[in-house]
Amino acid sequence: MHNFMQMQPNSSARKEYDDIVNDTPTLVHIPGTKKKVKLTGMKPYTIERLTMLWSEREMSITKDAPATLKSLCREPYFSVKEACLMVSNSYLKIIFIYPVKWRIWAYLKGYTEDQMTPIIMEGKKKLPLMGHWQNMAFSVDMRTDWMKMTAKEAEQYRAELLSAANQLSSRSTPATEERKAFSVGSLK
Repeated sequence: MHNFMQMQPNSSARKEYDDIVNDTPTLVHIPGTKKKVKLTGMKPYTIERLTMLWSEREMSITKDAPATLKSLCREPYFSVKEACLMVSNSYLKIIFIYPVKWRIWAYLKGYTEDQMTPIIMEGKKKLPLMGHWQNMAFSVDMRTDWMKMTAKEAEQYRAELLSAANQLSSRSTPATEERKAFSVGSLK
């Protein structure tokens, strides 16, 4: 009985998991201020805009270290832009409010990288990756090339996909108990 109780997640882990599953808004305090911002689950348009922001930055960076430092000088407000996208988190807010909001946060309020870190950390937890990777693993059976594979090739591919899904989702969500239950054996 005692070992069983030790294996159970503690109440804070269960609450965090429930918050992710139910998309409970999270209030995040901006360090050094009295301001709090609310974050909810990332919507597809927000994820697209974050991807565009990263793509634009990566195109201007080359592989050597001095170029990376130059990119920081060219784009010193990258973290502010990321955090503002996460807080805006809707098509209309991103179109109309985000362009003004990130400039206010960067220029008028002078928010720093360190002040944006808690927002970005919490925003990462709000990405719906676990469900995405589960759906990818479950729907792989419907592909025509999958049907033409040998049984051994198919199982190897499925195992690789699930391994990648578990590895990627472990970086983005704290839903460890759900990942443990989601394994190759549970799909058979």
